[in-house]
Amino acid sequence: MENTFSQKTSFKEFFKFIYPPILSMLFLSLYTIMDGVFVSRKIGSNALASINIILPMINLLCGIGIMFATGGSALISISLGKNNLKEANNRFTIILLFSLIIGIIFSVVGLLFNENLFTLLGATKTLMNYCKSYGIIILICAPFYILKTVFEYFTRVDGAFNFSLLASLLGGLIDLILNYVFIYQLNLGIKGAALSTLIGSATSTVLCTLYFISKKSTLKYVKPTLDLRLLKATIYIGSSEMVTQLSSAITTLFFNYIALKYAGENGVATITIILFIQFVMTSVYLGHIAGVSPVISFNYGAKNSMKIKEYHLYSKIFIIISSIIIFILCFSLSPIIVKIFISETSIVYKLTLNGLKIFAFSFLASGLNIYASGLFTALSNGKISALLSFSRTFLFCIIGFLSLPNFFKLNGLWLVVPFAEFCSLFVSLFFLKKYKKVYLY
Repeated sequence: MENTFSQKTSFKEFFKFIYPPILSMLFLSLYTIMDGVFVSRKIGSNALASINIILPMINLLCGIGIMFATGGSALISISLGKNNLKEANNRFTIILLFSLIIGIIFSVVGLLFNENLFTLLGATKTLMNYCKSYGIIILICAPFYILKTVFEYFTRVDGAFNFSLLASLLGGLIDLILNYVFIYQLNLGIKGAALSTLIGSATSTVLCTLYFISKKSTLKYVKPTLDLRLLKATIYIGSSEMVTQLSSAITTLFFNYIALKYAGENGVATITIILFIQFVMTSVYLGHIAGVSPVISFNYGAKNSMKIKEYHLYSKIFIIISSIIIFILCFSLSPIIVKIFISETSIVYKLTLNGLKIFAFSFLASGLNIYASGLFTALSNGKISALLSFSRTFLFCIIGFLSLPNFFKLNGLWLVVPFAEFCSLFVSLFFLKKYKKVYLY
């Protein structure tokens, strides 16, 4: 593992290093949006809109998972960089156990108050039955949602990048196949989409659980020594990712409320499709930072500044190129992309096509913003990372929500994220320059 994380690499080798987590995130996003494609095509736009009503809850679950995954990965990688395997194993075990406990609590509380929860999320009388059919199963899935994310990060920390990719792909493939079977063959409706997600997530979780029992892993389950400072540090370091997901949950609520105001349920269906597309496009950046974070954390612990500089340079090159490509593809191929979800004769199609062309400009800035936040997480600076995430996914979005729709109506809603991303870009550049001499990247 030490040679893998500390040896000098070329840009070509750097790309080979990051492509497994990028593919993993891409596949995760693709099989996630297949829920939307199958539901929209087979059941209808109201069912699709109900998925977006439940989405803030899923954002929160993902946020909890990513918080423990990124915060834990940074701390475990630092321990490994110091060649302290005992400390690394203890940290690994405690974080997994705590993640499981949080997932179970979330599931139980959510199931007890499910109707109140869905009403709070914005479910109308028209959408409530769909929300209950989908959301109750997602609540049962909560522990798997959290553990799956944590495990996939920890397998990469262990150096098993290909296994992490395999576990994600296999879980996603099972989800995708069962999605089709449950919705199209067994006519289970929106409940089938949730069931396939549950089974796919459980599959990935079980595979990763077994990996750390095998002889191939460096990290092992141990009888943990309770360390509350570790949990506090994990939450602190990973807080930026939690802030990102929690902010996404809140902004999704704003999206839903404003879309309902200007275009009814069709507006909610439209923003559902656009957010699904955003998830796919930004998964490239999320996969990239998931790939480079363990290396940066390891070399930060080992005090190898040359390696950090190398990966920082390659990351900037990758982000610039990928941002331009993603924007061009999303803007120029928008009619083809939207038709995957909805018929071009639908009102929702026309609304989505117009919205996506405006929304696409956000991809020119989001890559660097995601990287900057992830970089400071990897360097154990949770405060700056959280600040960047909060600015990008909440502060500037709220400013946009409160102003842009007043001037541009529904088009103002599509401008919110581009506005937030470009405002955040200046904040990211400021902190990257400010801390360059501190962390020597």
